[in-house]
Amino acid sequence: MSPPDGRWALRGRANFRSQAAAPVAPLRARKEWLALAEAIEAAGATVVVLPPGDETLTGLPYAAEAGHVLPPKAPGERPRFLLPRMFAPHRAREREHWEPFARSLGFEVIDPGAGTWEGQGDVASFDGATLLFYGGRTDRAGLTAALQHFDGEVLVLELRQPAFHGNMAVLPLPAADKMLVCQEVLVGDGLERLVERFGGARLEPVSEDEIRCYATNGLPIGKRWLAPSVVPKRVKDRVAALGMQVIELGMGELCEKAGGASRCLVCHAPGVRDLLRIPEDSRLAAVRADILGEPDDG
Repeated sequence: MSPPDGRWALRGRANFRSQAAAPVAPLRARKEWLALAEAIEAAGATVVVLPPGDETLTGLPYAAEAGHVLPPKAPGERPRFLLPRMFAPHRAREREHWEPFARSLGFEVIDPGAGTWEGQGDVASFDGATLLFYGGRTDRAGLTAALQHFDGEVLVLELRQPAFHGNMAVLPLPAADKMLVCQEVLVGDGLERLVERFGGARLEPVSEDEIRCYATNGLPIGKRWLAPSVVPKRVKDRVAALGMQVIELGMGELCEKAGGASRCLVCHAPGVRDLLRIPEDSRLAAVRADILGEPDDG
């Protein structure tokens, strides 16, 4: 994860929320980020923090597009970090910050080398299969370049707007053995292939209107679902009925104005924590006090 800095502002306005949003309150956004990070650690995960970049890198907090973590190719080798190739010009230089940071943690860093590919924004995993998406921001060339680094079973799905990433079309909830799916933004036979692979009973429908309110962008950690409060009540109630603990987070700046929810703010690195070197100044405790001590500018 990477917190917004004290000068954070909307720069690219590259999604349907940010295009017409009022200016953000950066210090309030930092507290929203901290609340999410603390909820992640309370759920048993570890937050590793990349310091903010310069003031032009306003997309850096949305770490789902930092890249994607892959396991080692063989026992004894390093885990891999697949860099993004970003669509929006104002986000193109983010990889220059994530690459050395990932190396310092112990990753082997890989550049896909072609096209546009937006990391975990267009990757999901469910029931042993990897889902890769294109057609929003990731293009076919970027998908093809990234695909060669994924092992095992892979399903490729095409999207249409307003789903600019795959995480706006589907959200796996492994602890509930269900997946939220918006069939309206899946192109062609995408839904049919999901039903064939996973079974229709495991797919929970959400609507296009609901994904515009980030129905598929909450962050699941085990049985907890960290969701922005803007998620529709119907979706929160349904996820709770599946046995998940829904934890609502106020995200007026980061989500309702800037257009990225809790899942968008995290680059998930499952199964590699014990293979990494995490310095103390990259842990959440190193930034918590500074953020808590700042005034509220909202």
